[in-house]
Amino acid sequence: MTKKRSALFFAAGALFTLILGTVGHFFYEWSGENKIVGIFFPVNESTWEHMKLTLFPTMLYMGVSALFVKSKNYALASFVALFVSAALIPLLFYSYTAIAGRSYLPVDIAVFFVSVLTGYAFAYFALNSRHRPFLNELAVIGLIAIVVCFFTFTAMPPDSVLFREP
Repeated sequence: MTKKRSALFFAAGALFTLILGTVGHFFYEWSGENKIVGIFFPVNESTWEHMKLTLFPTMLYMGVSALFVKSKNYALASFVALFVSAALIPLLFYSYTAIAGRSYLPVDIAVFFVSVLTGYAFAYFALNSRHRPFLNELAVIGLIAIVVCFFTFTAMPPDSVLFREP
């Protein structure tokens, strides 16, 4: 895949994730609080549940795209997109609320957008980096671990600030 095509590919992925993640914020409520929908989309207003806004859309995009994109670094790029996007949400949210003293909806939305765009930008560089097979193997393990954590902690959230509703 050329660098220009991979840039377009990741721009499309970011756009897909931003749209589905934004609309997905409401899926659980719209579904009548369907437990299956709650596995993939936020069930409350906790920071952990908001990290799911990147999880399912990114996994869906990367999963379907894996059928069409042939790259030795695809698993690594998928992991990077997902991990960076999800990790930046609490990092940015708790940083700005510590300074501001409270949260603001427009800034919360900006945090989501910046997190997704940054995740896909890092994924672009991962896809176009030198191939290191062990990194792709670690990425697959990382993807599985992320999915297991999200499914487990949705069903049984630990008693931690990350899992509490504001």
